Amino acid sequence: MFQTVNEAGGIQGRDLRLIAYDDGGDSSQMLANVRKLTEEDKVIALVTGLGDAALDYVTGKEVPTISFGVTPGAFSSKYPTVYPVVGNALLWTQEIIAGLDENGVIEPGIKVAIPYDTGLIDISPYLDALKESWENYGAEVVSTDALTLETGTCEPQVLKWRELGVDWVDFQSAAWFLCVQAASDQNWKPAKGMGGWPASVPTIASLAGPFVEGVWAGSNGDQPDGSPRELTAAHEEFQSALEKHYPDMLDPQHLDSPALLGYYAGSKLMVAALEAQGEFITRQGVNEWIQGVEDFETGITPSIKSMAPDCKTGSEEVWIGPWEYDEATKIASRKPVGGYFTSPQKEDFGGKCFLTALSDEILGV
Repeated sequence: MFQTVNEAGGIQGRDLRLIAYDDGGDSSQMLANVRKLTEEDKVIALVTGLGDAALDYVTGKEVPTISFGVTPGAFSSKYPTVYPVVGNALLWTQEIIAGLDENGVIEPGIKVAIPYDTGLIDISPYLDALKESWENYGAEVVSTDALTLETGTCEPQVLKWRELGVDWVDFQSAAWFLCVQAASDQNWKPAKGMGGWPASVPTIASLAGPFVEGVWAGSNGDQPDGSPRELTAAHEEFQSALEKHYPDMLDPQHLDSPALLGYYAGSKLMVAALEAQGEFITRQGVNEWIQGVEDFETGITPSIKSMAPDCKTGSEEVWIGPWEYDEATKIASRKPVGGYFTSPQKEDFGGKCFLTALSDEILGV
Protein backbone atom coordinates (compact mmCIF):
# COMPACT_ATOMS: atom_id res chain seq x y z
CA MET A 1 0.00 0.00 0.00
CA PHE A 2 2.72 2.46 0.99
CA GLN A 3 4.74 1.78 -2.19
CA THR A 4 1.62 2.41 -4.26
CA VAL A 5 1.10 5.75 -2.54
CA ASN A 6 4.73 6.74 -3.13
CA GLU A 7 4.48 5.86 -6.82
CA ALA A 8 1.49 8.20 -7.06
CA GLY A 9 3.46 11.11 -5.58
CA GLY A 10 3.37 10.35 -1.87
CA ILE A 11 1.50 12.48 0.63
CA GLN A 12 1.92 16.21 0.23
CA GLY A 13 4.90 15.36 -2.00
CA ARG A 14 6.55 13.32 0.74
CA ASP A 15 7.27 9.59 0.46
CA LEU A 16 6.12 7.14 3.07
CA ARG A 17 8.90 5.07 4.62
CA LEU A 18 8.14 1.71 6.22
CA ILE A 19 10.60 0.61 8.91
CA ALA A 20 10.25 -2.95 10.22
CA TYR A 21 11.91 -4.83 13.08
CA ASP A 22 11.35 -8.50 13.94
CA ASP A 23 10.41 -9.29 17.53
CA GLY A 24 10.46 -13.07 17.05
CA GLY A 25 7.22 -13.38 18.99
CA ASP A 26 8.93 -12.12 22.16
CA SER A 27 6.92 -9.47 24.03
CA SER A 28 9.95 -7.79 25.61
CA GLN A 29 11.63 -7.50 22.21
CA MET A 30 8.40 -6.17 20.76
CA LEU A 31 8.36 -3.37 23.35
CA ALA A 32 12.03 -2.63 22.68
CA ASN A 33 11.33 -2.38 18.95
CA VAL A 34 8.39 -0.04 19.54
CA ARG A 35 10.57 2.19 21.71
CA LYS A 36 13.26 2.29 19.03
CA LEU A 37 10.77 3.11 16.29
CA THR A 38 9.23 5.87 18.39
CA GLU A 39 12.28 7.45 20.01
CA GLU A 40 15.04 6.87 17.44
CA ASP A 41 13.26 6.51 14.11
CA LYS A 42 10.64 9.15 15.04
CA VAL A 43 7.82 7.35 13.24
CA ILE A 44 4.48 9.11 12.84
CA ALA A 45 2.54 5.87 13.44
CA LEU A 46 2.92 2.16 14.12
CA VAL A 47 1.53 -1.04 12.66
CA THR A 48 1.80 -3.87 15.18
CA GLY A 49 0.73 -7.48 15.52
CA LEU A 50 -0.43 -8.68 18.91
CA GLY A 51 1.02 -5.69 20.69
CA ASP A 52 -0.35 -5.89 24.24
CA ALA A 53 3.16 -5.49 25.69
CA ALA A 54 3.43 -2.00 24.22
CA LEU A 55 -0.08 -0.67 24.88
CA ASP A 56 0.87 1.50 27.86
CA TYR A 57 3.93 2.86 26.06
CA VAL A 58 2.21 3.84 22.79
CA THR A 59 -0.67 5.38 24.73
CA GLY A 60 1.71 7.47 26.83
CA LYS A 61 3.45 8.68 23.67
CA GLU A 62 0.10 9.13 21.85
CA VAL A 63 1.38 7.16 18.87
CA PRO A 64 -1.33 6.13 16.37
CA THR A 65 -1.10 2.33 16.37
CA ILE A 66 -2.79 -0.07 13.98
CA SER A 67 -3.24 -3.38 15.82
CA PHE A 68 -4.34 -6.90 14.93
CA GLY A 69 -6.93 -6.67 17.71
CA VAL A 70 -8.33 -9.89 19.26
CA THR A 71 -7.74 -9.20 22.99
CA PRO A 72 -9.32 -6.68 25.43
CA GLY A 73 -6.44 -4.21 25.42
CA ALA A 74 -6.77 -3.23 21.77
CA PHE A 75 -10.50 -2.57 22.19
CA SER A 76 -10.38 -0.73 25.52
CA SER A 77 -10.83 3.03 25.86
CA LYS A 78 -7.81 2.88 28.19
CA TYR A 79 -5.71 2.85 25.01
CA PRO A 80 -7.38 5.47 22.77
CA THR A 81 -4.61 5.60 20.15
CA VAL A 82 -4.68 1.83 19.47
CA TYR A 83 -6.89 0.83 16.52
CA PRO A 84 -7.87 -2.86 16.07
CA VAL A 85 -8.49 -3.66 12.41
CA VAL A 86 -8.65 -7.45 12.08
CA GLY A 87 -11.06 -8.79 14.68
CA ASN A 88 -11.99 -9.62 18.25
CA ALA A 89 -11.97 -13.10 19.76
CA LEU A 90 -15.33 -12.74 21.49
CA LEU A 91 -17.21 -11.15 18.59
CA TRP A 92 -15.77 -13.58 16.03
CA THR A 93 -16.84 -16.46 18.26
CA GLN A 94 -20.37 -15.11 18.57
CA GLU A 95 -20.50 -14.77 14.79
CA ILE A 96 -19.25 -18.32 14.24
CA ILE A 97 -21.85 -19.61 16.73
CA ALA A 98 -24.57 -17.78 14.82
CA GLY A 99 -23.31 -19.18 11.51
CA LEU A 100 -23.18 -22.71 12.87
CA ASP A 101 -26.71 -22.33 14.20
CA GLU A 102 -27.88 -21.09 10.81
CA ASN A 103 -26.35 -24.19 9.22
CA GLY A 104 -27.97 -26.61 11.67
CA VAL A 105 -24.79 -27.57 13.53
CA ILE A 106 -25.90 -26.44 17.00
CA GLU A 107 -28.55 -28.34 18.95
CA PRO A 108 -29.85 -27.77 22.50
CA GLY A 109 -27.55 -29.44 25.01
CA ILE A 110 -24.56 -29.61 22.66
CA LYS A 111 -21.39 -30.19 24.70
CA VAL A 112 -18.62 -27.70 23.96
CA ALA A 113 -14.92 -27.66 24.84
CA ILE A 114 -12.90 -24.44 24.69
CA PRO A 115 -9.10 -24.70 24.42
CA TYR A 116 -7.89 -21.13 24.99
CA ASP A 117 -4.56 -19.35 24.63
CA THR A 118 -2.73 -17.77 27.55
CA GLY A 119 0.55 -17.15 25.70
CA LEU A 120 0.89 -15.40 22.36
CA ILE A 121 -2.77 -14.36 22.53
CA ASP A 122 -4.23 -14.21 26.04
CA ILE A 123 -7.90 -15.10 25.65
CA SER A 124 -8.49 -15.88 29.33
CA PRO A 125 -10.06 -12.46 30.13
CA TYR A 126 -12.91 -13.23 27.73
CA LEU A 127 -13.47 -16.80 28.96
CA ASP A 128 -16.65 -16.08 30.97
CA ALA A 129 -18.15 -14.12 28.08
CA LEU A 130 -17.26 -16.91 25.65
CA LYS A 131 -19.04 -19.46 27.84
CA GLU A 132 -22.07 -17.17 28.13
CA SER A 133 -22.16 -16.75 24.34
CA TRP A 134 -22.40 -20.52 23.89
CA GLU A 135 -24.91 -20.98 26.71
CA ASN A 136 -27.18 -18.40 25.08
CA TYR A 137 -27.62 -20.95 22.28
CA GLY A 138 -28.42 -23.80 24.66
CA ALA A 139 -24.91 -25.28 24.71
CA GLU A 140 -23.15 -26.74 27.74
CA VAL A 141 -19.49 -25.79 28.08
CA VAL A 142 -18.03 -28.91 29.69
CA SER A 143 -14.33 -28.15 29.41
CA THR A 144 -12.04 -25.13 29.25
CA ASP A 145 -8.35 -25.90 28.78
CA ALA A 146 -5.34 -23.61 28.55
CA LEU A 147 -3.35 -24.43 25.39
CA THR A 148 -0.37 -22.56 23.96
CA LEU A 149 2.18 -23.20 21.23
CA GLU A 150 4.72 -23.80 23.98
CA THR A 151 2.61 -26.72 25.25
CA GLY A 152 3.61 -28.58 22.11
CA THR A 153 0.79 -31.14 22.16
CA CYS A 154 -2.99 -31.38 22.45
CA GLU A 155 -3.09 -35.14 23.10
CA PRO A 156 -4.23 -34.90 26.77
CA GLN A 157 -7.00 -32.47 25.88
CA VAL A 158 -8.34 -34.69 23.10
CA LEU A 159 -8.38 -37.69 25.46
CA LYS A 160 -10.32 -35.61 27.97
CA TRP A 161 -12.82 -34.43 25.34
CA ARG A 162 -13.45 -37.99 24.21
CA GLU A 163 -14.20 -39.07 27.78
CA LEU A 164 -16.56 -36.11 28.28
CA GLY A 165 -18.43 -36.80 25.05
CA VAL A 166 -17.65 -33.37 23.62
CA ASP A 167 -19.73 -32.53 20.53
CA TRP A 168 -17.94 -29.37 19.43
CA VAL A 169 -14.45 -27.95 20.02
CA ASP A 170 -14.32 -24.15 19.96
CA PHE A 171 -10.73 -23.15 19.15
CA GLN A 172 -9.51 -20.07 21.05
CA SER A 173 -5.78 -20.76 20.70
CA ALA A 174 -3.07 -20.19 18.14
CA ALA A 175 -2.13 -23.83 18.83
CA TRP A 176 -5.46 -25.10 17.47
CA PHE A 177 -3.77 -27.11 14.70
CA LEU A 178 -2.11 -29.29 17.36
CA CYS A 179 -5.60 -30.38 18.42
CA VAL A 180 -6.50 -31.30 14.84
CA GLN A 181 -3.32 -33.37 14.58
CA ALA A 182 -3.95 -35.01 17.97
CA ALA A 183 -7.53 -35.83 16.98
CA SER A 184 -6.17 -37.38 13.79
CA ASP A 185 -3.67 -39.46 15.76
CA GLN A 186 -6.51 -40.74 17.94
CA ASN A 187 -8.85 -41.15 14.96
CA TRP A 188 -11.55 -39.14 16.75
CA LYS A 189 -13.73 -36.22 15.80
CA PRO A 190 -16.37 -34.56 17.96
CA ALA A 191 -19.89 -35.39 16.80
CA LYS A 192 -20.64 -31.86 15.57
CA GLY A 193 -17.12 -30.85 14.58
CA MET A 194 -14.47 -28.26 15.39
CA GLY A 195 -13.75 -24.66 14.48
CA GLY A 196 -13.05 -21.12 15.61
CA TRP A 197 -11.55 -17.80 14.59
CA PRO A 198 -7.86 -18.89 15.03
CA ALA A 199 -8.47 -21.53 12.33
CA SER A 200 -8.95 -18.79 9.73
CA VAL A 201 -5.42 -18.64 8.29
CA PRO A 202 -5.03 -20.85 5.16
CA THR A 203 -1.33 -21.65 5.62
CA ILE A 204 -1.93 -22.89 9.18
CA ALA A 205 -4.99 -24.87 8.06
CA SER A 206 -2.81 -26.61 5.48
CA LEU A 207 -0.22 -27.32 8.19
CA ALA A 208 -2.93 -29.02 10.27
CA GLY A 209 -3.17 -31.75 7.62
CA PRO A 210 -6.01 -33.86 6.15
CA PHE A 211 -8.01 -33.92 9.41
CA VAL A 212 -8.66 -30.19 8.94
CA GLU A 213 -11.35 -31.22 6.46
CA GLY A 214 -14.67 -29.90 7.80
CA VAL A 215 -13.16 -27.54 10.41
CA TRP A 216 -15.15 -24.29 10.38
CA ALA A 217 -13.47 -20.89 10.29
CA GLY A 218 -14.30 -17.32 9.44
CA SER A 219 -12.68 -14.44 7.63
CA ASN A 220 -12.85 -10.67 7.84
CA GLY A 221 -12.07 -10.06 4.17
CA ASP A 222 -12.95 -11.01 0.62
CA GLN A 223 -11.45 -13.94 -1.22
CA PRO A 224 -9.28 -13.39 -4.34
CA ASP A 225 -12.35 -13.68 -6.59
CA GLY A 226 -14.23 -11.11 -4.50
CA SER A 227 -16.53 -13.60 -2.76
CA PRO A 228 -18.70 -13.48 -0.80
CA ARG A 229 -19.18 -10.15 -2.56
CA GLU A 230 -18.25 -9.23 -6.13
CA LEU A 231 -14.82 -8.69 -7.69
CA THR A 232 -14.10 -4.96 -7.96
CA ALA A 233 -11.29 -2.58 -8.85
CA ALA A 234 -10.28 -2.57 -5.15
CA HIS A 235 -9.43 -6.28 -5.31
CA GLU A 236 -7.47 -5.78 -8.50
CA GLU A 237 -5.56 -2.88 -6.92
CA PHE A 238 -4.72 -5.04 -3.89
CA GLN A 239 -3.48 -7.93 -6.02
CA SER A 240 -1.58 -5.67 -8.41
CA ALA A 241 0.29 -4.10 -5.49
CA LEU A 242 1.30 -7.55 -4.24
CA GLU A 243 2.29 -8.69 -7.71
CA LYS A 244 4.58 -5.70 -8.10
CA HIS A 245 6.10 -5.48 -4.64
CA TYR A 246 5.57 -8.88 -2.94
CA PRO A 247 5.09 -11.50 -5.70
CA ASP A 248 5.80 -14.37 -3.28
CA MET A 249 2.50 -13.55 -1.57
CA LEU A 250 0.44 -13.63 -4.76
CA ASP A 251 -1.15 -17.02 -4.19
CA PRO A 252 -4.61 -18.02 -2.90
CA GLN A 253 -3.35 -18.98 0.55
CA HIS A 254 -1.86 -15.56 1.23
CA LEU A 255 -4.57 -13.62 -0.61
CA ASP A 256 -7.17 -15.31 1.61
CA SER A 257 -5.29 -14.56 4.84
CA PRO A 258 -7.32 -12.52 7.37
CA ALA A 259 -4.08 -10.97 8.65
CA LEU A 260 -2.90 -9.76 5.22
CA LEU A 261 -6.36 -8.46 4.34
CA GLY A 262 -6.72 -6.76 7.70
CA TYR A 263 -3.35 -5.06 7.61
CA TYR A 264 -3.89 -3.87 4.06
CA ALA A 265 -7.21 -2.39 5.17
CA GLY A 266 -5.45 -0.83 8.17
CA SER A 267 -2.81 0.66 5.87
CA LYS A 268 -5.56 2.22 3.76
CA LEU A 269 -7.04 3.71 6.92
CA MET A 270 -3.67 5.12 7.97
CA VAL A 271 -2.98 6.57 4.51
CA ALA A 272 -6.38 8.26 4.50
CA ALA A 273 -5.65 9.75 7.93
CA LEU A 274 -2.28 11.08 6.73
CA GLU A 275 -3.77 12.52 3.55
CA ALA A 276 -6.41 14.35 5.59
CA GLN A 277 -3.76 16.27 7.57
CA GLY A 278 -2.76 18.83 4.99
CA GLU A 279 0.72 20.34 5.04
CA PHE A 280 1.46 19.67 8.70
CA ILE A 281 1.13 16.06 9.81
CA THR A 282 1.02 15.38 13.54
CA ARG A 283 0.26 12.35 15.67
CA GLN A 284 -2.54 14.28 17.32
CA GLY A 285 -4.09 15.07 13.95
CA VAL A 286 -3.85 11.46 12.78
CA ASN A 287 -5.39 10.21 16.02
CA GLU A 288 -8.26 12.67 15.87
CA TRP A 289 -9.05 11.73 12.28
CA ILE A 290 -9.03 7.96 12.90
CA GLN A 291 -11.07 8.34 16.07
CA GLY A 292 -13.74 10.14 14.04
CA VAL A 293 -14.03 7.36 11.44
CA GLU A 294 -17.48 5.98 10.69
CA ASP A 295 -18.03 3.28 8.05
CA PHE A 296 -14.62 3.69 6.43
CA GLU A 297 -14.61 1.73 3.17
CA THR A 298 -11.56 -0.42 2.44
CA GLY A 299 -12.83 -2.17 -0.70
CA ILE A 300 -11.56 -5.62 0.28
CA THR A 301 -13.15 -5.97 3.73
CA PRO A 302 -16.43 -4.79 5.25
CA SER A 303 -16.27 -1.14 6.26
CA ILE A 304 -14.52 -0.16 9.49
CA LYS A 305 -17.51 0.90 11.57
CA SER A 306 -15.88 2.89 14.36
CA MET A 307 -12.55 3.64 15.98
CA ALA A 308 -13.84 6.08 18.59
CA PRO A 309 -12.06 5.54 21.93
CA ASP A 310 -15.33 4.55 23.61
CA CYS A 311 -16.58 2.47 20.67
CA LYS A 312 -13.88 0.48 18.88
CA THR A 313 -15.39 -2.06 16.52
CA GLY A 314 -13.00 -2.54 13.63
CA SER A 315 -14.79 -3.92 10.57
CA GLU A 316 -16.50 -6.51 12.82
CA GLU A 317 -18.32 -8.50 10.10
CA VAL A 318 -17.20 -11.96 8.93
CA TRP A 319 -18.20 -14.85 6.71
CA ILE A 320 -17.69 -18.50 7.62
CA GLY A 321 -17.09 -21.80 5.85
CA PRO A 322 -15.55 -25.26 6.43
CA TRP A 323 -12.07 -26.19 5.25
CA GLU A 324 -11.51 -28.68 2.45
CA TYR A 325 -8.17 -30.47 2.07
CA ASP A 326 -6.56 -31.43 -1.22
CA GLU A 327 -4.45 -34.54 -0.70
CA ALA A 328 -2.58 -34.01 -3.96
CA THR A 329 -1.41 -30.45 -3.23
CA LYS A 330 -1.49 -30.69 0.59
CA ILE A 331 -3.37 -27.38 0.60
CA ALA A 332 -6.51 -26.43 2.55
CA SER A 333 -9.07 -24.07 1.05
CA ARG A 334 -12.61 -22.95 1.86
CA LYS A 335 -15.53 -21.10 0.36
CA PRO A 336 -18.00 -18.83 2.14
CA VAL A 337 -21.28 -20.37 3.22
CA GLY A 338 -23.46 -17.30 2.82
CA GLY A 339 -22.35 -13.68 3.00
CA TYR A 340 -21.03 -11.36 5.70
CA PHE A 341 -22.90 -11.04 8.97
CA THR A 342 -22.36 -9.88 12.52
CA SER A 343 -23.38 -11.21 15.93
CA PRO A 344 -27.05 -11.25 16.88
CA GLN A 345 -25.87 -11.28 20.51
CA LYS A 346 -24.46 -7.76 20.38
CA GLU A 347 -27.59 -6.18 21.85
CA ASP A 348 -27.65 -8.71 24.70
CA PHE A 349 -24.05 -7.80 25.52
CA GLY A 350 -24.55 -4.02 25.32
CA GLY A 351 -25.05 -2.96 21.71
CA LYS A 352 -22.72 -1.58 19.05
CA CYS A 353 -19.99 -0.55 21.49
CA PHE A 354 -20.10 -3.61 23.78
CA LEU A 355 -16.54 -4.72 22.95
CA THR A 356 -15.08 -1.52 24.36
CA ALA A 357 -17.43 -1.50 27.36
CA LEU A 358 -16.66 -5.13 28.24
CA SER A 359 -12.93 -4.68 27.64
CA ASP A 360 -12.96 -1.63 29.92
CA GLU A 361 -14.71 -3.68 32.59
CA ILE A 362 -12.13 -6.45 32.28
CA LEU A 363 -9.25 -3.98 32.55
CA GLY A 364 -10.88 -2.08 35.41
CA VAL A 365 -11.21 1.21 33.53
